[in-house]
Amino acid sequence: MSVIQNIRDKYIGLVVGAIIVALVGFLVMDAMQSNVRNIFSGDKGLLASINGTRIEYKDFESKRSQYEDNMKSRSKDGTLTEQERSSVQEQAWSDIVNETLIGEELEKLGMTEIGDKELQDMLTGPYADPLVQQSFKNPDTGIFDPSIVSQNIAAIDQDKTGQQKILWKNFEEQLIRNRKQSKYTDLIAKGIYIPKFMMDDASKQLTAKSSINFVSLPYTMIGDNEVKVTDEDVKKYIDKHEEMFKSQEATAKTEYVAFDIIPSSDDTAASLGVLNGLKDTFTKTTDNEAFITKNSEDVIRDMYYTEKTLVAPNPAEIVGTEIGTVTGPFYIDQMFKMVKVIDKKSMPDSVKVSRVVVAFTEQRKEEDAKASIDSMEKMVLSGMDIAQLAATRSDDKASAKKGGDIGYITQEMAASDVEFKNACFNGKVGDVKVIKSEYGYQLIKITDQKNFQPSVKLAIVSKELQAGNPTIQAAFAKANTFIAKAKDAKSFTDAAKSMGKDKRVADNMTKSQQQIPGLGSARDLSRWAFEAKIGAVSPIYNLENKCVIALLVGRQEKGTLPSIETVKPQIENILKKDKKAEALIAKAKGKTTLDELAALGATTVKAADTVLMMGGGNNEIGYEPKVIGASFNKALINKVSPPIQGDQGVFFITVKSMVDGVAADPKNMMYEMQKAQLQQNTSGQAAQIVPYVLKKKAKIEDNRATFF
Repeated sequence: MSVIQNIRDKYIGLVVGAIIVALVGFLVMDAMQSNVRNIFSGDKGLLASINGTRIEYKDFESKRSQYEDNMKSRSKDGTLTEQERSSVQEQAWSDIVNETLIGEELEKLGMTEIGDKELQDMLTGPYADPLVQQSFKNPDTGIFDPSIVSQNIAAIDQDKTGQQKILWKNFEEQLIRNRKQSKYTDLIAKGIYIPKFMMDDASKQLTAKSSINFVSLPYTMIGDNEVKVTDEDVKKYIDKHEEMFKSQEATAKTEYVAFDIIPSSDDTAASLGVLNGLKDTFTKTTDNEAFITKNSEDVIRDMYYTEKTLVAPNPAEIVGTEIGTVTGPFYIDQMFKMVKVIDKKSMPDSVKVSRVVVAFTEQRKEEDAKASIDSMEKMVLSGMDIAQLAATRSDDKASAKKGGDIGYITQEMAASDVEFKNACFNGKVGDVKVIKSEYGYQLIKITDQKNFQPSVKLAIVSKELQAGNPTIQAAFAKANTFIAKAKDAKSFTDAAKSMGKDKRVADNMTKSQQQIPGLGSARDLSRWAFEAKIGAVSPIYNLENKCVIALLVGRQEKGTLPSIETVKPQIENILKKDKKAEALIAKAKGKTTLDELAALGATTVKAADTVLMMGGGNNEIGYEPKVIGASFNKALINKVSPPIQGDQGVFFITVKSMVDGVAADPKNMMYEMQKAQLQQNTSGQAAQIVPYVLKKKAKIEDNRATFF
């Protein structure tokens, strides 16, 4: 025991120290491991940072998904193309940036709240939000109807799934976001004022006139081979126009060749063969709907077509055939089609209808609405005028003012409500019917039908013309031959020349770009452009019916200037024009009259007797702002001007006479109208300029490329 006690007495400090060191070491090691994980894995939830505000990927994804669902609901088949998906993604990002930046400004101003009354006015008020007006039009009149908004809100509680409530909440949130942004831009727009001196200046420019003689020495007098643009020239130009060339975000430039995958005559024959092989079975089948579902890229629409509304090479022939007749195949709208007449009848091309609407509300459940509409049906059938009922009891206030009359409608106008359409077009004048919709019940009465014509209902088998495997393989074989030759920039150019392929340019690609002009959906290509080395040749990309191979020409990081090689082709012609101007000015040195200058260019002195400061006066001048500006220089009256470097050549002018512009007269009846127009034109740009300026000033770290 004494030994143990001795150890305790002598080494207790050392033991405690060792324990403390171990604990500290454990904590440090854990922190280091955490940092290492962060370094290598990154912040997996951080999509972007906007002026220090964290933008989570899940929030972006929620907005993108919501936008996508909205667009799907408006599409005919409930699906989206790749281009539409890309557009939705860019819109969601743009909206998040704008909402964040404008939200910061509104926070500073204390303008962050939208009250319940303001929201109600946005939905059903006399100046409802434009998005509401667009979304809730009367299908029969095409005019915004506030009662339909109210019916829609009332019907939300009837949806037991809760889906409608979610959609409506998203819609209201979008309205609120839009209103906040418009409030901020309106603050700026309403602050724009056009003072008297600006009106005077605008009036003077509109009314000033001059008369000149001029000589133009065109740039074509100097051959392209006589001027040389050096890299130093390009660098000086870039430095002089630094703001124009400084990149707002990282971009890449590629050159590419494309081997198109175009359906061959064999592919056409194969597609026709498929339809011809189905024709006999299509003719004999009695279950047309099942046949279309299995064999077609179309669906059976509950629609009757006339010669005017049927899109086909010979609609009269189809409308004139018997039930069961199959016509085609024929090629239209990039599809091969066969059509079968499954019903025919004589139908009006338009129907006039009056109606009474009883909407579902929180106070009026479905069974109450049904009892109410049934009682009104009995009244009308007993001889009561439906106009009287509509005026006093219809929830469709727009048509109620006209005794329920919604005017003449066509099948296309009523296509979204099949039951309503069928009741109108399958009935006869005087018929009274009760129709149920998602918003409530309708009591309708057919008051007129016009222009009865033979009409047919069709089952349509559609097949898109596509390239077959041999065609696709042939295009890939050519692409493989090209890529075997192209290893760097020089061999890429040589291979393109030897195979007769034009090099095209995809410029200003961003890290997260989905759609590339001329190539369509090309996310893999834009991703490669930021991963490969400059001068690298890409693998083969199959992009929208073409095989594409690209050469990475250059990249420009955010806030930097481009390389000389990247922009030289873009500005070389500008610099050549400058050098030609210098050469022409040197040749003109010592020439003191317009006649001498004209002789130099083997041309004549020309006249422009009515030059307007705002442009115009003589077609021979063309678009030459510097020349027009010099035409109003009083120092040049009866004197030869110094050389003026214009767009098409070097000009020399003599001002013969000049009429000064007249200042604006506030007493003129047009004054206020012109002032209002000028103010409207200026303030109308606020909605576009404000987000651009805020974005340009903001510090944005965009990590979308790591997610998509």
